[in-house]
This record gives sequence, C-alpha cells and structure tokens, in this order.
Amino acid sequence: MPKRAPSLSQHLERSGPYRPEDMTVRDARAIARRYYVDDNGYASTPELLTRPTSQPKLGKSIRPAYGLSLAPADMSGWDACAWRTETCTAVCVLATGGRSGFAPTRKARVLKIRFLADHPQAFITLLDFEIRAAVVRHGGIDIRLNVASDLRWEIFAPSLVAIPGARAYDYTKAPASQRSPGIGYDLTFSVSEKPTAVGEALEWLRSGGNVAAVFERPTRAPYHAGDGLLPDTFLGFPVIDGDVSDSRIDDPDGTVVGLRAKGAAIGIAGTVDGFVKPGGKTSG
Repeated sequence: MPKRAPSLSQHLERSGPYRPEDMTVRDARAIARRYYVDDNGYASTPELLTRPTSQPKLGKSIRPAYGLSLAPADMSGWDACAWRTETCTAVCVLATGGRSGFAPTRKARVLKIRFLADHPQAFITLLDFEIRAAVVRHGGIDIRLNVASDLRWEIFAPSLVAIPGARAYDYTKAPASQRSPGIGYDLTFSVSEKPTAVGEALEWLRSGGNVAAVFERPTRAPYHAGDGLLPDTFLGFPVIDGDVSDSRIDDPDGTVVGLRAKGAAIGIAGTVDGFVKPGGKTSG
C-alpha cells in the first residue's frame, strides 16, 4: 500500500478533546456557511448527518438510525481509517463513491471531512446540535459516527457518544487495545485479511465483544434472511445476520455479525485468512 496520508483521528486527538458547548451554535453555523457557501459554492449549508430515509442500511433499523458519512480511506487527503487494509480500502472506495456517477456524493463527503479537519470545534458543535434535534424528533435514535471512517470519537469528542437518547455504535478495525469506547458507545470489531485479524477478533469475542465478518456471495442475486449464504458459526462463535439491521447495539454478546459480500467483493472466493470469509452452513 502506498504511503499513507496524515491521520485525521490523530490530528483531532492532538488538538482535542472538543466540547460542543465551547462554541455557540450561531457561531458554528456562521463558520459552516462561509465554508460551504462562500468557499465551495453551495447554495446553503447541508446537514452533517444522513437521515435514515436517505440510506438503505440505516433505514432497516427498528429504531431511527442516523449516520455521519465521511469520505473513506484517504479520498479527502486525510486518512480517515487508520487500521484499513488494502482489500477493504479497494472495496470501500468502489462501493462508496469511486465511480464517476457518484461524483456529487463523493464531493460532499470530501468537503465534510475537510470541514471537520479545518474547523473541528464548529463541526462538533453542529453535530451535537443535529444529534440532539434528532433525539427530540423521534424520542430516541441510534447514531453511527463512522459510516465509512474509523475515527476515535471517544477520545477527541467523548460527549458526542454520550448524548441522552442517542445510542452510539460503530464498526472498527482497531484492536481492542486501541479503542476505549466506555459505557454508551457500542463497537463491533470488523475482521480483515491482516495476519493478526483472527487473533484480534478472538480477543474481542472472548471478552464479550462482537465482531463482524464479510462472507462470500457468489453472484449479485438478491439475498434474504435464511438464504444459506451465512455460516452458522465462525471461529467457534455463533453467527447472526447483520444485513437485517445496521444497528449493532442489541446484538447478543460474543457473536459474529455476518455480512454478505457487496459491491466489488461479490464473487470473491472466501478464505479464513482473506477479507471475504467462506460462506455456507459452517466455517472455522
């Protein structure tokens, strides 16, 4: 893999932690307007969060789920995924904006991540405001701050994952020793093709945590619950269907979240030590 861009999470961790109340919403909005409208030609300032009606996976959750979709990998000039691997990077970029037809979406995610990097206090103040507004709107929500990134929010903006009425969750490729989510922030370890990934997955599982793994899907034929594409077990732990709902908060402890291959990962033959794992009724 070529030389990495600077880590966005480290950049924010060095300058934080940030508290939303350290800037007024009015001042934060003024900064956002200058950034989006004056500097980048937008007609108005867009919302930071993706609503459940705008993202199919978030929309599957029983409880309203909102997400923060930042540009993945180093698409923005900042590395948003410190623990990414070559395969997951290729699949993620292709699936979330690598084609020309997704140019507006890709631009929006790039601008959003640069806004966070350049104006973190304003960004976090506005994000806190949007989360709290969504809680009031629905009476309670689930919030995923790393839809296509892997930032340590618990370090540089800990209050965002502890807002009453907003249950925070994310996937991460970081080993357990690199994350400290605390109470109220649910993290699911995402297994990759790294040589250490299986050992790291077992560490999460044996401590009562959960892991997610991508299982092979031979064709683009529609999938459904009980279609046999997911194994019953992986690494000796039970597999649940992670495609039914995106929210991981209510998953039983010590389980593997099975995700069917999507996008560029479809058709890749699964191996235990690969990014895509063997499907079927049993594995590992």
